[in-house]
Amino acid sequence: MSDTAQEGDLNQQHLWMCLLGGAAGLAMWVLFELLPDAIENQRLLLWIASATIGFFTLVFALLGSLRWKEAASGAAVLSLLDAALLFWASGRFLEFDNLFEESFAPVAWGMILFIGAPFAAAVLNGRARDYALLFDTAWNIVVRYIAAWIFAGLFWGVLLLSDELLSIVGVTIIDDLIDLEPVPYLLTGAALGLALSVAQDLKAYVSPYLPLRLLRLLLPMVLLVVTVFILALPLRGISQLFGDFSAAGVLMSVAIASITLITSALDRKDADGVQSPLMRRATKALALLLPVLSALAMWAIWLRVSEYGWTPQRIAASLASLLILAYGLLYGLAVLQKAHWRQMVRQSNIAMALMVVALSAIWMTPIMDAQRYSAEAQLAKYLSGELAAADFPAWEATHIWGKAGQAAIAQLRSLSEEEHADIHERLDRAAELSRWEFNQSDDIPTTKLLASEVQSHTQIWPERYSVPEGYFENAGRYWLEEWAAACKESPDRPCVLIFGPFARQGAEKAFLFVPQAEAGALVFAASGDAEIPNFFTDIRLSAADGTLEEDAYQRVKSGGYRVGPSSRQSLWLGEVELTADN
Repeated sequence: MSDTAQEGDLNQQHLWMCLLGGAAGLAMWVLFELLPDAIENQRLLLWIASATIGFFTLVFALLGSLRWKEAASGAAVLSLLDAALLFWASGRFLEFDNLFEESFAPVAWGMILFIGAPFAAAVLNGRARDYALLFDTAWNIVVRYIAAWIFAGLFWGVLLLSDELLSIVGVTIIDDLIDLEPVPYLLTGAALGLALSVAQDLKAYVSPYLPLRLLRLLLPMVLLVVTVFILALPLRGISQLFGDFSAAGVLMSVAIASITLITSALDRKDADGVQSPLMRRATKALALLLPVLSALAMWAIWLRVSEYGWTPQRIAASLASLLILAYGLLYGLAVLQKAHWRQMVRQSNIAMALMVVALSAIWMTPIMDAQRYSAEAQLAKYLSGELAAADFPAWEATHIWGKAGQAAIAQLRSLSEEEHADIHERLDRAAELSRWEFNQSDDIPTTKLLASEVQSHTQIWPERYSVPEGYFENAGRYWLEEWAAACKESPDRPCVLIFGPFARQGAEKAFLFVPQAEAGALVFAASGDAEIPNFFTDIRLSAADGTLEEDAYQRVKSGGYRVGPSSRQSLWLGEVELTADN
């Protein structure tokens, strides 16, 4: 084929990839801008979005090593199955947003896409167990996507700079174009598609060889740090070192980095891997230390679980540490075999990658319902007396753990309030406060406690009247905080609640007077349920400035008022008339 014909084929390939990228961008615009308003079923929207995003992510990745038809079919099958699993996992939650908080289901969904892509390419190429193909495909996908996103960023930088230049001479065509809703999505997608296509054509230059060579340089440094850490352990003491759950995260991060460095050092085959005796010994040494790191991570997690019980985070961390430990044991056994140890490590990578995909899929099924396991474990630990009420994860169970969390809370609510007052109070706080407020301090009162505080500092007229417990609970947290502070500020200036036939047809209604720091009082009317009413400020005052003066408040406090007619019964404080408009 002549150079001209070959160049024409490449240009055509670039055009098709650019169009495919534009289609992907248009699909993202529909998903994020149109469908949320058109589809009320959030779970259905999740399935459509995850399947669409997964398809385009995979098809661009697979087009690096497969023809169009094979890439599209492989991407469709894998993305639809992955989206179905995520849809299944979303059924555990009452609130759709909880799926993205601490369920780790989106992480599992992403792991299947990321790890599944090179395996899909290898299967469709008929070389499912070819480590060299899997290695090259995985790293090429990573490098191509990084290059494509860098190009997309540069594209937008040049486009916006061009707009600024043209605006100097009054030409706004670029700005007008960008203002059209789907255009930013289309342009970004087209830029990504074009960049991915060019990166594939220049794979001899845009290749993973450079990052792999750079990663190898870090291996001796990581080996030195890990060695010093392990040698220093006996001096510090394991139990003191791992009292914090974050220690497990650090250990697992270092272990994952070690796995990556070992894999990069061995490369796709022996001829491409590290050759110097020093680097080979360093790689072996790090592989032998990997089981120690992973075992320490598991120990750190277990200390936390044994004290506070299971949570979705601890279950996910435990599963991750088990996988890392499996990597470490396989690597260590391979090194101890001496002969063909590098090939054994590569085969271990294939087996462990498939294991990660399988466990990611299981995580999104009821078999691995972390929310249910956590809720049941925490409930059992509390009921057995092993967990104090102060350590029960009430906020997470209330707001994040979905149906399983609500079931556990219902069981706790059914317990006697006298015998389990602490857990009831903790659940009340969890239901009302934000996560930050809940974790900040136990001194932040609940609505129920604020309402009780207001009630205990409120004078009631006529004296024969009394109000039931919780009378003020519907007032809302904002007003209750204001009232509680005002009502108890001074014993001589309490809040005052006056009952009378102030509603239409002479029905009972109440006015609440809340003293102000300087003078006078704010006035609220109670309406609705007589047991636990609502309060509002739509009060008509006959005073010219619309405020209740200090002398009127003093009349209220001393009972110096009368009930008399207007268009309906009103409360008269001397010459001041109060009428509720609702």
